[in-house]
Amino acid sequence: MANLNEASFKITALEELLEREFALLKSQDFAQFETLQQRKNELLAFLADNNTLDPEGNSIDSESILRNEELSARLQNCRDRQQRNEVLVRQKLSSIREALETIQAGGPARDNTYEHLGKGRR
Repeated sequence: MANLNEASFKITALEELLEREFALLKSQDFAQFETLQQRKNELLAFLADNNTLDPEGNSIDSESILRNEELSARLQNCRDRQQRNEVLVRQKLSSIREALETIQAGGPARDNTYEHLGKGRR
């Protein structure tokens, strides 16, 4: 049972990390967001590995984790949080792309953006 305890610990860490990641995305703290990615990848690799050993040398396979109802439900919750974070990342990237397109489309062809402070052509 120690192997499932270790898996539970890793899932808890992943749940907390995904919540922290979401908070950083909302506050647009991309530098801190980046620092979480390596730890997230380590946790995901541990959970996805088909034959991992816990610190006591017990084998943990992903199938035994998925057969445990509680751990399986928590992993589904992690998947949902990851998808939520992915949606937010996509929205942020889309906003950035739109802003860049607006900036790049500016220049001589858009001289009258402000219409000389309300005194534009009529």
